[in-house]
Amino acid sequence: MSMKELLFSFKGRIGRKVFWTWNVIYYVLIAGFATGISVLFPAYAYILLPVFLLFLLVPDLAITSKRWHDRGKSNLWLLLNIPLVLGRLATPAATQSVDGASPLQMVATTAALACGLWILVECGFMKGTDGENQYGPEPK
Repeated sequence: MSMKELLFSFKGRIGRKVFWTWNVIYYVLIAGFATGISVLFPAYAYILLPVFLLFLLVPDLAITSKRWHDRGKSNLWLLLNIPLVLGRLATPAATQSVDGASPLQMVATTAALACGLWILVECGFMKGTDGENQYGPEPK
């Protein structure tokens, strides 16, 4: 599978190793960008970080989609990412508030945590289906 297919196609299957490699790279990129932006352009960090996260959204969803396929599940399972995406995009704005978290923020945070844990267990730790499935051959 080419890098273009890996990062931008929602077809095919990948194994846990590729999934974990992507996630390490993904979070290193986010941490590096957030650190660099907060040092170089602190006044614009609240705008630039969400833009950067949107830039990484398609590759992240494409990788996760292929992992769901390896588990024999459809792309509809990507809907579990909605609370995570909303939480990541809201984080810079939420950190500027000195008030306590509202009940709505607490519910959103709990939903994001639950969805994130589900994705982590299913995509990160559980083995894919053996042999070929409806999404393609078993990854090597």
